[in-house]
Amino acid sequence: MKKNRITFISLEHDNLSKDFKLIYDRLKKKDQYELRTVLFKFDSSLWGNIKYGYACIRQLFLIESSRLVIIDYNNFVVSKFPHRKNVKVLQLWHATGALKKFGNDVERDYIVNHYDYTIVNSEFLKPIFARAFNVIEDQVFVTGIPNNDKIFHQNFVDLTCQRLVGKYLLLKGKKIITYAPTFRGRISTHFKDALIDLEKIHQAIGNDYIVIYKSHPLIQHSNYEKNEHVLYIQDELISSLFCVTDILVTDYSAIAIDWMVFNKPIIAYSPDLMTYSHKPGFTIDYENEFPGQVTKNEDELIKAIIAVNDETESDDLKRQLFTDKMYKFRDGKSTDRVLDLIESIMRG
Repeated sequence: MKKNRITFISLEHDNLSKDFKLIYDRLKKKDQYELRTVLFKFDSSLWGNIKYGYACIRQLFLIESSRLVIIDYNNFVVSKFPHRKNVKVLQLWHATGALKKFGNDVERDYIVNHYDYTIVNSEFLKPIFARAFNVIEDQVFVTGIPNNDKIFHQNFVDLTCQRLVGKYLLLKGKKIITYAPTFRGRISTHFKDALIDLEKIHQAIGNDYIVIYKSHPLIQHSNYEKNEHVLYIQDELISSLFCVTDILVTDYSAIAIDWMVFNKPIIAYSPDLMTYSHKPGFTIDYENEFPGQVTKNEDELIKAIIAVNDETESDDLKRQLFTDKMYKFRDGKSTDRVLDLIESIMRG
């Protein structure tokens, strides 16, 4: 084992992104650690499975030769092959929190195991993440999520808004609705594209609006890649798209938590709510605690979008209560706290 080696392992991105990039870049500046990566975007094709097999072999070697392994998704190799006691695994989960159950709280192909630490955004989330990752609550640290630091800074929001409006000229002068649902299906088989008629919705609400569709990062293709009524954007982080968004439409995705920083309207489009409430189930009382109107069909969604202009103080209060539950820190310094945790682990 190399005492100063830190290895980053991701199955969501084939390059450093989000929390990983922020932490990696800061550690690199310190020039105290040997940094290694296994970055792989999983797909369920034959070639994808072959590449995944190779990535697993690399992981086995790097895990056993590292002092600290940092992951951002559930990891088969870590869970199936116990690591040495002096090797530590830190889970930097790819989402700010969780509205739906995940990890060991749901039916899985394998039990999530052998994680040593994880981070969360609030005290409410500690027991949820502890169960999901099979760790005790003392191993769950409330640091906030590094990738969210930037959206607490107005300068980032303003510059990103200018960049996106310049890049996508269709956005100029429009009320912008971003539709960003969670995944359907399993990573081991395939994720399904969302079933929604965005063309019908756009025609109903009119040309004052434009609809951005941001699919889950692990969905390979979408029916909306080429549609005159929808602006399909996959090469931007959702946190960047938030900077131009007026109304967020999602379902059970944890991005609802990130969106609270902007204190703007949110609507749930949840046609499979009954099914989803049983499997996988929720971490909150979804219908009562979701910070916006919950709609179950396209007609309800259209009415909710049109009614956004009539928001009341109770709508704002509902968002505030949800935000208070999901956030401990709102200071834009989560990266600093995670770095402090990493350095503490490396010191042993």
